[in-house]
Amino acid sequence: MDSDTENRREENGDAPRHTLIGKCVMKTLSHPLDYARFLVQIGHEPMAPYRYRSIFGEERLFLPNLVVYAKYIYSVDGFKGMYVGLAPKIIGICIEHFSSSLMSDYIQIDKNLNVDNTDSDLEVWKKCAIKTSKEMICTATSIILSHPLHIVSMRMMAQFVGYEHRYTLVLQSILLINREEGVNGLFTAIIPRLLAGLGTVILVNVAKQAFSRYLFDPSPMTLNIADFAASYLANAATYSFNVVTACTAINNCGLAAGMPPDMPVFGNWLECMKYLYRCDQLNRGSSTWFRRVPLTQSKLLKLL
Repeated sequence: MDSDTENRREENGDAPRHTLIGKCVMKTLSHPLDYARFLVQIGHEPMAPYRYRSIFGEERLFLPNLVVYAKYIYSVDGFKGMYVGLAPKIIGICIEHFSSSLMSDYIQIDKNLNVDNTDSDLEVWKKCAIKTSKEMICTATSIILSHPLHIVSMRMMAQFVGYEHRYTLVLQSILLINREEGVNGLFTAIIPRLLAGLGTVILVNVAKQAFSRYLFDPSPMTLNIADFAASYLANAATYSFNVVTACTAINNCGLAAGMPPDMPVFGNWLECMKYLYRCDQLNRGSSTWFRRVPLTQSKLLKLL
């Protein structure tokens, strides 16, 4: 077997497999923090805020950070309880990975679409639009196919609020949702999740192209920093859709976390988004370390 064939096999086989393993390992390690962040996103705050005085003398209220929240989950449910919802999440990651790879192989892009320094601005942005469109199709496909597993994972974690055990196993949870809510239940909150995923793809690609095109010194290190900054800003811009996805996914599903008084019953995801916007809660859980209490959170102020 010649070296080109070996390199091609390594590129098409081993590299994607290593990428998938890396994703699964990272998601497993970060799951306790993701678990805590999800509970914050759906509005569950079991710990009282504390007062903090800044160096300027201003007194503010802060909530315990996500690491402290994860320790609280450990104190209630133990080590095993910190990994509730991980199994459907890992299965969903595998589905996302393989569906995106298959769709990427199916959609072929002409090699002439690679950006060259001699291209005009119009040609550069046209090529960027074509590549972004391909990535959007791959992202949308992976999100749609993995969404039922995403719903199961979120509802498993939401049971922490009411100490319920309705959703225990992956297959049992899928059958339960299908029996009680039909197929629509398995695709609850699909629209805000799609908006978050596709919005991130568009913003990242546009920002990366702008940085690489108009930076005065497009060195590899500068471009890496620009890529990181573009990803961070894009995720921050679309984070509110993740909060809406989390709340809509568990709303009115029979769990205490998604029912009054913990959460109003929403007719659709837009109603949920409008409610969170009015309460200044669209970005809750976005910060890992510093979680300031909004003035609208009167329920938390009563804990003091």
